[in-house]
Amino acid sequence: MSKAEPKDSALLDELRHWGGPDEMSAFESVMWLAEVDPRLRSTIVSIMVFDTAPEWGRLQAEFRWLVAAVRRFRQKVVVPKGAGNPTWVEDPAFDFDYHVRRQQLPVPGSERQMFDAAGIIAMQPFDRARPPWEATLLEGLDGGRAALVLKMHHAATDGLGIVQLLQRIFHRDRDGQPRPVPAVSRSRKAASARSLGLKTLRSRLIALPAAARDLAGALGSTASSLLKYPEDTRQALAYLTSAKRMLGIKPVPGSGMFRRRSLSWRLDGIELPLAAFKAASKAADASINDLFLAGLIGGFRLYHERLGVSIKQMPIGFPISLRTADDAMGGNKFAGSQYAAPVAERDPIARIRHIQQFVRETRAEPALDVMIRMMPVVTRLPIGVVTKLTADFTTAQDAQISNVPGIPYPVYFAGAEVQQYWPYAPVPGCGMMIAMLSHNGRCCVGINSDRAAVTEPELLLEAFREGLDEVLALGRPPAAATQASSARGKIPAMTQDP
Repeated sequence: MSKAEPKDSALLDELRHWGGPDEMSAFESVMWLAEVDPRLRSTIVSIMVFDTAPEWGRLQAEFRWLVAAVRRFRQKVVVPKGAGNPTWVEDPAFDFDYHVRRQQLPVPGSERQMFDAAGIIAMQPFDRARPPWEATLLEGLDGGRAALVLKMHHAATDGLGIVQLLQRIFHRDRDGQPRPVPAVSRSRKAASARSLGLKTLRSRLIALPAAARDLAGALGSTASSLLKYPEDTRQALAYLTSAKRMLGIKPVPGSGMFRRRSLSWRLDGIELPLAAFKAASKAADASINDLFLAGLIGGFRLYHERLGVSIKQMPIGFPISLRTADDAMGGNKFAGSQYAAPVAERDPIARIRHIQQFVRETRAEPALDVMIRMMPVVTRLPIGVVTKLTADFTTAQDAQISNVPGIPYPVYFAGAEVQQYWPYAPVPGCGMMIAMLSHNGRCCVGINSDRAAVTEPELLLEAFREGLDEVLALGRPPAAATQASSARGKIPAMTQDP
């Protein structure tokens, strides 16, 4: 056996299990089922900008290998009839050419045209009778470049799961190394909703006696433990008290500027150097995520001021990862948070400290995972109730913000180097979704905004740039920071009814 073979086997094993179990978790089930309300579509889009247009046949070959290696890419979703969560099953009619496409950008092939083309792709709903992913090569980008738009359903993975996948399928050089050949066994017949429901029901009935014994034993053990070990009682009460706090959080009122909602998205991007974030992080004794949030909050203040609107706080949500080293790649494992962002605070350091305190207190909550624990109950509710609960939670937020660590070194795909990686999370009822992903020294900030909520997108972009520059200036020498501040252009004041 050659030295490369064990490594190849480990890679194929990782990719084969990417995405986790076939049956969705309760949390993923809610994301899939709630899409009966089109405002709650959960589509993730990644735009990877190449330094040159890859040869089409070579790109197709890369994706054929990916489809063979990662079974989730060959699976569609079936909702069991009667019992069980939505389940990933093999699609016997899988059509490669439907999922891997190419499109020519109009001349001159600007970045704005690229974002607009990707936005149209993002807004188109998935064909739920097929595996929910698409890859579109946008050719004709200026400078001889091209872009790959990878579109996936959030029920399959979160942003970190996509990075984990791409890190294993991208090459470390332009020529690329030979890949191990995956063994693929294809099903000739897809599992039906009825057969999956019967299978789930049968397994639950078989498990009932053992489950009853386990429950009785657990209750007896718990009662005995609570009598013998008061510390267990205190922990249980602490969790219940924490759960009451977490479930009782009410978001602050949203900004009148962002209250409108529609089904139309606009994609934008801001690129910043990772080195500047690291320098500012060290100077401010804060994480890159703290700086990112503080900069965006400063940008929200500038946006409101220049539209003649006064605001003190904004409801913002951001995820807190619950992943551990033992969790499978792909899938979803994070808790949401409700943050009353101090928009009126002008001091960037004060905003950073406010964020740090909030994150510390939230992470310390014993019941941080209470919403995930409740999801099995939520999935049993009528779908109309599920969508209302989901919409009530998301529409109350003006923005959701996330930061995903990317790939720190150069990577290539189909002979082309990935120069930029723009991340776009879905806008499931909130005003906008903002995500930052670091890639080989660049921080790409993808802004997915509801066009009805953000009526002055260019103004918001400029405000974000200034807000982020304000926190990055914390890491510059005083003279350089002053010069950069004075060089920033002023945006004319505008007026608009909130």
